[in-house]
Amino acid sequence: MKLLAIPNDPTSAYHRNSRKDFLSEFNPNGFFDGVAFLNWKDDSDTEYCGVDSFNILKDKRGARDLMDRLIRGDVAFDYPLFTDIFSKEKDRIIGLARDFNPDMVRAFNTHFAAELGIMVSQALDVPLLVSAHDIERLTSAVERADYLACVSDVVRDRCVAGYGIDPENVGVIPDGIDMNWFYPRSETEIRGAFSGMSARNKLFSVGRLVPGKNLEILLKSVQIVERELGGVMHFHVGKGTPESREEIEYLKQNLGLEGVSYFLGGMQKDQLPFYYSWADVYALPTLHEGLGRASIEALACGTPVVTTNYAPMTEVVQDGYNGLTSDPRD
Repeated sequence: MKLLAIPNDPTSAYHRNSRKDFLSEFNPNGFFDGVAFLNWKDDSDTEYCGVDSFNILKDKRGARDLMDRLIRGDVAFDYPLFTDIFSKEKDRIIGLARDFNPDMVRAFNTHFAAELGIMVSQALDVPLLVSAHDIERLTSAVERADYLACVSDVVRDRCVAGYGIDPENVGVIPDGIDMNWFYPRSETEIRGAFSGMSARNKLFSVGRLVPGKNLEILLKSVQIVERELGGVMHFHVGKGTPESREEIEYLKQNLGLEGVSYFLGGMQKDQLPFYYSWADVYALPTLHEGLGRASIEALACGTPVVTTNYAPMTEVVQDGYNGLTSDPRD
């Protein structure tokens, strides 16, 4: 049995993962005899850990522009979005897929990957499995999938109630984390990583710089902690557009958080456990999540979590046990 996968990221993004981690994500327990990628984000055909990745778009400008507009919020996530872009290379894409001859197609998101998966699975008459990670980015493409793999109960419920999906065709498979990497770091390791940084109250947060992460409330909370307790240092990791970064810097200045709150941009996975372990509290009053993977990573590193009292965060954090939950608008 062979799987044709349509991943979220360029193949190069997985090169920092070990062979074991890579294969456990795309071919767990060696279930498939062969795996190949269709990937518009690769610049050329490539190979990693025995998986061939086929670059399906020669001209990526339209797709990249559309992704930028989606991230900025200029365009709503809906179906179809990318179909016109993929249709220009349809014959070539279907030819690559047919040559591989998969028994199943798996799309790792509900927008561009799902649209590409629909086109390929229908042409080859093979089943399509779509992964649904985020209720903010669900599209009606899920209605055309044969099966859905949702990361949490709340995503599953939204798919069933909002799109009329047969519950028999929907499963919940929470994102896993690598416990060989996400574990509490020693005091010696933390001192080495944060040499010269002293703070009595250390806060950490992770999330894209988008409205759904509720970063204004987060920064106002940091301001309160600094005013009431003092000695606060807050680090936030997450990518954003130039406009969103400018908004954050403006908000920090207005709240008097210069020298208190630091937005670091993106970060490699191998650095995150040190920040989780360094922090006294991981905090993020998010409004929307698929699962809240960063909160799971923080807990694995021994750091309590303060977060939203909305699902799915309540699937991860038990109030008063491994953290605290509260109204994210308070």
